[in-house]
Amino acid sequence: MVELTLPKNSVVQEGKTWPKPAGAKNLREYRIYRWSPDEGKNPSIDTFYIDADDCGPMVLDGLIYIKNKIDPTLTFRRSCREGICGSCAMNMDGKNGLACTTGIDECGQGSGKNSGKVAIYPLPHMPVIKDLVPDLTQFYAQHASIEPWLQTTTPAPE
Repeated sequence: MVELTLPKNSVVQEGKTWPKPAGAKNLREYRIYRWSPDEGKNPSIDTFYIDADDCGPMVLDGLIYIKNKIDPTLTFRRSCREGICGSCAMNMDGKNGLACTTGIDECGQGSGKNSGKVAIYPLPHMPVIKDLVPDLTQFYAQHASIEPWLQTTTPAPE
């Protein structure tokens, strides 16, 4: 399981199970970490079912499907959808990656009780702001401190 920086004195619990879409023949189960600081409750794992024939092939497409058609309160980051910006980074089935470049079919392939289920958590070892959104303040401070961009000693052109 993913090691998360949980709110103080909290334990992850089983959350709400949303109904399956009516008439769907190609279902995928998403088990998503949920936590809101405003509610004052323990984090939970909610279960959603998506119609894979009605959404795109990537994990991010499934999350957008859930947000648009099932639960508009689901919170996650997304931006370019091209695997460049990194805003949709999260932990999917125990591996960190970009939801926009990870296929739904790549998840849930293991054997055992979670086979076929897509387990989604925020990035590990980072405080969670809400649901799948980690606090990136420390990351951006470290990024700026090492200045990982090209620097020149010549004057800038006019």
